[in-house]
Amino acid sequence: MLLLLLLLAFILLVGALAAAYGLRRECSFGACSLIVLTPLADGILSYFILIWFGYSSITAFVGGLMLGFVSLFGIQAIVSSRRLLAFRLAWQQLNRKKRQAALLMAGLMIGSAIISSSLIVGDSLDQTVREEVDAAWGDTDILISGYDTNVGQITEIPQSIVDDMRNADLEGIDYLQAGRVLSTSAATSEGKANPSVAWFALEHQEDVRIGSNKNGLTWFDLEEVNRFATTPQVVVNQVFSDDLEVGAGDEIQLSWYVRNQNGIERIKENFTIHQVVAMDGQGQLAGTTSPAVFTDLLSAQTWQQSEGNVTSIRISLKGVEEKRSAVNPVMDEIIQTLNESIGADESGLQLITESNAVTIASTSGLGRLSPRIVESLAENRTVLTSEAAMMELLQVPLVALESASSNLLTLADGDLNGIVVEDDTLWHWGPAGFGFETNNTSWIWRVPDGEIINDVSIDGGFGFAAFGEGLVVGNASDEDTTEYVLEDIDIVSVTSYSSNWYAIEEGNSPSIWSGIIGDENAEEIPLSMDLPSTVLSWELQHDGTSLYLRIEGILSESYYKRSMTDSQPFVEIASEEWPVESTPSPDICSGFGADYNDSQAWCIEENGLTLRSTLDASIISMRLPILSDAGGFGTLPQMFFALDGDASTLTVEQGDVRIGQRLQPLSTLDSGNMTASGLFQYAFGSDESLNLTINGSFIDDDRLSSLSDLDPVILGLINMSDAEFLAAADVHERSMLILSNVSNEEKMALETHLDSLMGADDLFLSVQAVKIDALEQAEASSSVLTAMFLVFGSFTIAAGILLVVTIITMLIDVRQKEYATVRALGMTRSDLRYVAMIEGAIAALIGCAFGSLLGVGLAWLIGIGFSSMFASAGADVFSFHVDSSSLLAGWFWGYHIAMLTLFGSALWSSRMIIVHALKDVPQRVPKHVPWGLYLFVIGALGMVLLSAGLFVVGSGALAHSVWIILGCSVVLFICPIIFWIVPVLRAKRRPDGSLPTFREAPRRTIGLIGVFLLVWTGLPSSFDPIRADLSPNEFSFIIIGLVQVFAGVLVLASLAPLMIRGLLRLASFRSGPVVPVALSYPLHKPLRTAVVMGMFSITVFSVIVLSGYTLQFENYSSTFVEESEGEFELMLSAARSRPLQLEGPVSEWELEQSDTTQIDAIGRVYRAQAFIENQEAERSPYILRGVDDGFANHGGLPLHIWDSSLGDSSEEAWSNMHERGDVVFVDASFGLESSIDGTSVGVFSVLVGENITIIDAQQPSHRREMVVGGILEQSSYLFSAGVWMPSEPVVEQYDGSLTRVYVSVSEESSASPSFDSDEVRYFSAAGKSASEREAATELAENLRLDLEKEGVNVSLIAEDVALIQALVLSILALFEGYLAIGLIIGIAGIGVVTYRSVSERRKHIGMLRALGFTKGMVMRVHLIEIGWVSLLGILNGVVVALMFHVGLHSAIWKEEGASLVLPWSTVGWVIFGGAILVYLATLSPVRAASKIEPSEALRSSN
Repeated sequence: MLLLLLLLAFILLVGALAAAYGLRRECSFGACSLIVLTPLADGILSYFILIWFGYSSITAFVGGLMLGFVSLFGIQAIVSSRRLLAFRLAWQQLNRKKRQAALLMAGLMIGSAIISSSLIVGDSLDQTVREEVDAAWGDTDILISGYDTNVGQITEIPQSIVDDMRNADLEGIDYLQAGRVLSTSAATSEGKANPSVAWFALEHQEDVRIGSNKNGLTWFDLEEVNRFATTPQVVVNQVFSDDLEVGAGDEIQLSWYVRNQNGIERIKENFTIHQVVAMDGQGQLAGTTSPAVFTDLLSAQTWQQSEGNVTSIRISLKGVEEKRSAVNPVMDEIIQTLNESIGADESGLQLITESNAVTIASTSGLGRLSPRIVESLAENRTVLTSEAAMMELLQVPLVALESASSNLLTLADGDLNGIVVEDDTLWHWGPAGFGFETNNTSWIWRVPDGEIINDVSIDGGFGFAAFGEGLVVGNASDEDTTEYVLEDIDIVSVTSYSSNWYAIEEGNSPSIWSGIIGDENAEEIPLSMDLPSTVLSWELQHDGTSLYLRIEGILSESYYKRSMTDSQPFVEIASEEWPVESTPSPDICSGFGADYNDSQAWCIEENGLTLRSTLDASIISMRLPILSDAGGFGTLPQMFFALDGDASTLTVEQGDVRIGQRLQPLSTLDSGNMTASGLFQYAFGSDESLNLTINGSFIDDDRLSSLSDLDPVILGLINMSDAEFLAAADVHERSMLILSNVSNEEKMALETHLDSLMGADDLFLSVQAVKIDALEQAEASSSVLTAMFLVFGSFTIAAGILLVVTIITMLIDVRQKEYATVRALGMTRSDLRYVAMIEGAIAALIGCAFGSLLGVGLAWLIGIGFSSMFASAGADVFSFHVDSSSLLAGWFWGYHIAMLTLFGSALWSSRMIIVHALKDVPQRVPKHVPWGLYLFVIGALGMVLLSAGLFVVGSGALAHSVWIILGCSVVLFICPIIFWIVPVLRAKRRPDGSLPTFREAPRRTIGLIGVFLLVWTGLPSSFDPIRADLSPNEFSFIIIGLVQVFAGVLVLASLAPLMIRGLLRLASFRSGPVVPVALSYPLHKPLRTAVVMGMFSITVFSVIVLSGYTLQFENYSSTFVEESEGEFELMLSAARSRPLQLEGPVSEWELEQSDTTQIDAIGRVYRAQAFIENQEAERSPYILRGVDDGFANHGGLPLHIWDSSLGDSSEEAWSNMHERGDVVFVDASFGLESSIDGTSVGVFSVLVGENITIIDAQQPSHRREMVVGGILEQSSYLFSAGVWMPSEPVVEQYDGSLTRVYVSVSEESSASPSFDSDEVRYFSAAGKSASEREAATELAENLRLDLEKEGVNVSLIAEDVALIQALVLSILALFEGYLAIGLIIGIAGIGVVTYRSVSERRKHIGMLRALGFTKGMVMRVHLIEIGWVSLLGILNGVVVALMFHVGLHSAIWKEEGASLVLPWSTVGWVIFGGAILVYLATLSPVRAASKIEPSEALRSSN
């Protein structure tokens, strides 16, 4: 602000001093002081007034500058009599020649109109967002909420934090309103559904209502409604009511997701609509056009299984200005209060006290304490606990533990019920699971939580397990397959014979099921016998021919028999007929066992299985369960412990292991080595293991007494460094800390210290100034669009400036004699400049003000385009808004643009020679080099040195642009010296008095500068070795385009007279006098001719370039549909917090409306969040997308490039990627570089074949090394961003959720005869048949009916992509229309030139008529003249634009694989449409010229 004020004062001071210096001889010192001080004071005062009214400092600066200069012009007329005379002369000119004044004002309006319209478009976009923000947030200024990206869930905020925030009584806070906000799906009884509706449940707040003040409800009212209602009640807003066609009293079903101990669970509940509220107050919390449901907070917490917790805290401020600088201090206090409120309990830390010992552990994440906590406690231990000992413990879960080449961890349950050895396969089972082990592999299956195995049957290499939810089978020849034969059925007993199986279902109607493995058709037969009222147990047996059933009741036991081959009813038999299978246990086993071979036997013992020698019962090996019940800790994997700190007697040397009681049998073996593999290492893709040597044992230690529940899983102690390696843990990351000898006071100090370490970050909470954030984001977006309109509008402004120059030159020509007369009467050049400037200032003040108002209409037309565009995207919320700052900015900036143009023209017009002007003869050719040319050369030299310095020092990605500027600067520096300065200095006067060198030097220099600039900018890289090594960017092409347009105008301005002379020679022989006469006037007025040509050139260039860019983008994006859908047509999607429940086959989706026979493939994509790191250790968070085999085997998405070792086609590459497991595909952003600065479009660049590391966002030490096997097609970074890999690691290691399901319809599919295909979009370029598109569209409609009520979004991929394309093309079309204004200005300019030329040349026309020219000849003269000027300007713009477009394609589009498309249709429309419009614009003045009678024209004073 201060800098702008100083700049304002400096500019006004310089202008005032220059004016005072010019009047120094006429005015006194006091008058000169007034000239200096008055504009300075007025400008600064205006600046502060505008600031006081709330305008920006930039607007105040240009406003103060304008009013300061107006004051400068006015004060001169007050203190100087000559200036007063000049002022009166200028005012008379405006009054006497109103048409000329109006014409000048019309030209000056253009700049203001363009600027104000561009700013008003930004105002409207800002206002649109502001209305949405005000509707959604109401009085809320600050929001406290959180989102844990690791699990994809919203943070639950305890009520205690809300209470602490209220009790803090922070300054500036009016009130807090806590609540729950989540997304739910809604369905009506009529089948209408919405998959994503916002559900709000907030605390009651006085004077806050849901809906209008008259008919709305308070949150307390809603709580009372649910308190006394018999069915759950909700309130919905009007948009919800309209969308789903429901009203008060109707019933709807809501479904949502909760996270509990069972993971993510979907809840469904029926609700009655209590009331429909208006879109007012908090009834529009979701936005002005979005549906929402509302319930009271207490009920919502119960339904969402989150009693006492909220998800957000809304804070309303009072007395705080809505500015970032004012709100930030309040936010800082809120964060500080949060940090003080959030302690150990809220962050998941546990302090377990037992006697005088304290155990510190964590329940969040992986259950580990961060290094920050461990290090802080270690550093402050002596302060917190003076005499306590602290022991650090790290748990190392194991996935494998090998001894003597055998994996010891293979059992599904440690409490075994039985084992069977069959063909060298050991089968084992217990209540928690069953499995098998062979010489090469092992397999286990565990029952779901809360279930137990009821029965097991092993035969013929197949093992069956019956449990409360079905029947599962394991295959000894296929360890990768687990098949559920029966699901959701309570199976209590099973028996099998090879691949045949029989099972008993218990329930209200017990049945016997039977089937064959591989056959999905299982047979169910109800049991017809009389059953006891209470059945204690069931048992099935067979003897190869008959099936036996035993049923035990409380007081009875019955036996039954039937044939295995038919379905006859069971017949009761005596107990003696029951087949008895007795397999004796080996003698060496104290309990049950089974012979493994002639010399070895497996024995069930306390710790699991032990393999003993049948000769001496010595231990050969052992087997332990993979998981064991650890009491209060739950079911855990087997693990090692590592201890550090004050535990010297329990520490272990690196590479050693001290084994616990359960591994004691291994101490008797000759080999004392074992190999351990960590569970977390395995989970993160590492197959590294650690060799350990048994070096002693440990049995019990008092310091571990608090961990006695973990005894069933502790296998031994290892070194801490070894533990950090196996557990993939960070240095100083621990599972728990155990402090002993801790007093009660020290326990409190520990808790206080831990509380101080915790804060908002530990709960992933953020504090946001939601209104300011939203408005700033909107302002940034609208500023981009405003800037783009200004950039494109600058071409129109340039055309307007040229139009003004054209008008001024014509006015100067008309007024030359008047100016010469007043000069002859004593007026100085400065007075003449003042006349021009004061006349222009008055015209600019009025014209720019009207132009700014005209911009409102122009912005309104643009707003109609935006409204249409928003409506096509389903958001018809565009609000047209005009801010006074935009009107003032348009007025102020337009004024300055006009005054700069007028100042240049005034300088030029004031240099006339009085005698020549009075006699109306051409100006004398100067005999010297103008001083301005020397300044120009010096400036060009400065540009040469600057650009050369930048190029040599290093300009990075802008090197190409700098090189182009350097070449242009050299041309601008050398050409004036060689072709103007040197020839003029060497020229000598000829005897005849002519000065051809002086006369031709300017024209020759201008023309050659244009030629050399065209050659330099259009030079192929093959001719410029330096340019060949540089990469062009957008800046390069902007510079090249503008330079080429400028060069073309220079060439036309200099060569036009030569071309005209050539045409005159040619035309005089063929067309008679018409053409020579028509071309003589442009020859006589070369500057005016060049300006009009330039006006056409610059507007035509901009229109064609943008049209070519639009056409090129349309051509390039035509493949987006194919790239985004591949062989799929539909996508089912959901948010990660509400994952899709579509895991099973399509037949299990419970589809009622959809024809599933038309679906030929389903591809599932799971989403997770992780960090991606390249080989240079650059790291960034990114999306992981895990694909299943259905997606990969159906071709996936098209690849742009892939490793040839993965296959010959994109489809083969996807399939092999999924099989290998160590390969990823990345979206195109990893392979694209910005042409502006050369940086990667994505997080960083990678090449096919390079390694990247995927890092767990929650546990950074967990890493997976992957190879980049391919890069998706170009559009993937827009529609399919992510790192694509097999789904298994994404789900299991990164907690991925199913968020996308791709659906493919078969090629032979077609829509039903009743389907209306009028709205189907076919996208023939994507290679799908019309019948496929119709079938896919019908399927999408039916799937919406089936699945949207389940929270599933159903979309046609092609239409989603086409919507984005349409929005981009719509914006480009708006810009094209905006540029067309410049073309209209050019046409208006040619009309003005024609009109004025008729007025100027009335005598000339009269002479032509007197010499025999007919009316038709006069008309042809003017039409040829107009056609020549306009066509030459248009052709220059067309040629330069096409050259620019070809160069842009070669540098950018060609690398993207897009073919060159030239905008020939636009070229044709511009040339022929422009010619027609020019003809129409000039028809009236030309016809008027042809009707001028000779006598009338010759009598005219003009």
